[in-house]
Amino acid sequence: ETPWEDPIIWRGDRRRAIRRGELLFEKGDPSEHLFGVISGQLKVFSAPAPGRQVALELVAPGELVGDLGIEDGGPRHASVVALAHSELAAIARRDLDELLRRQPALHVALHRAGASRARRLAERAEDVAFLSIEARIEKALDDLAARCGEAVARGTRIRVRQQDLAEVLGISRESVSRALGSPALRARVQIGRGHIVLLRA
Repeated sequence: ETPWEDPIIWRGDRRRAIRRGELLFEKGDPSEHLFGVISGQLKVFSAPAPGRQVALELVAPGELVGDLGIEDGGPRHASVVALAHSELAAIARRDLDELLRRQPALHVALHRAGASRARRLAERAEDVAFLSIEARIEKALDDLAARCGEAVARGTRIRVRQQDLAEVLGISRESVSRALGSPALRARVQIGRGHIVLLRA
């Protein structure tokens, strides 16, 4: 159980549900709430030009989103959209100090969210230098399966498009497609519309 599922935090007026494709917030918005993901999946993205999106991170159940703006007081640094129907615990900035006093585990969760994000970014930078594209994709899929995968008959379904995977890893969509069809990965994955199934060994 995550700290934001505690009754102190997860009460009726702090619950928020968003549909697939719905924006939670946009880059530049005031940072008024911290969100804990109870269920579903979110994508953090930037839009450097009209009609163009670059995925920065995928956010899974048990994780936080919106913590950077809450901690530094600045506006949202990126936009967030739901990849699936998602339930969230929304904590207003004005309530955060009191909740941190009453629920110390929330303080730990905040620091852990920042540390986990920094670790993933550091590992991705290291992987660019030392791993093949196939190995980087396989590692990313294993990570996503553990964080937000859904059990299905043949393995674990991950709600991620090849384009999102490419953007998060900093490679082209074509490179992802070629790698998924390579001998190294072909036997491990099944490609679907808007998802990838990591097949059971």
